Amino acid sequence: MRVIAGKYRNRNLKASDRFRPTTDRVRETLFNILQNQIDGAVLVDAFAGSGAVGIEALSRGASSVYFLESNRKILRILESNLTICGEEGQWRIYSLPVLKGLEVIQQAQKSVDFIFFDPPYEFEDYAELLQKASVLFPAATYIVEASSRSRLDLVPGLELIRARNIGETTLSFFRGETV
Repeated sequence: MRVIAGKYRNRNLKASDRFRPTTDRVRETLFNILQNQIDGAVLVDAFAGSGAVGIEALSRGASSVYFLESNRKILRILESNLTICGEEGQWRIYSLPVLKGLEVIQQAQKSVDFIFFDPPYEFEDYAELLQKASVLFPAATYIVEASSRSRLDLVPGLELIRARNIGETTLSFFRGETV
C-alpha cells in the first residue's frame, strides 16, 4: 500500500491483517472525485486504520486531518505511517470511539469539510452514525466506504449526492438536506 499522489507520493504505508485498508484503487477514485475540493480542506478519517485516506488527503493539500482509531494495536500502525508526514501540526490522532471522537473534534474545530467513514464491513449502524455526525458537523460532506452489498441510499435527514461502485466497494457521499 502506498500514497498515490501529492507531496508524499509513492511512500509506502504499513497495513495489518487486523483491518481491511482502503485500496489504492478506491483512494484514487475518491480523490479524483474530491480533486478540486481537497486543497485547504479539513478532513476527519474515522475508523482510520492505517490512515491511508487521511495521509493521502494531507499529501494532496488538505490543511488538516483528524484521525479516529480506537484499537490500540492498529493505532501503532497509524502512528508509524504518520511519521512520513513531517507537518505534525496538520494532523491529530484521537484514540476514541468514532462518535466520542467526533464530539471532541467538534469542541476544537467547529466545522470540517469532509468526514470519511470506513468501518468494518460487518458494521450496520450507518444511519445512526451519519445522523449523529450531521448534528455535530451539519455543513460537512459525509463519505462512507462500505461493501457494495450494504444499503446506504436512505438516511433520514441526509441526501445521497453521489455513489460510486469500485469492485466490491461503494463510496457513498451524503450532505444534510438543509445545507
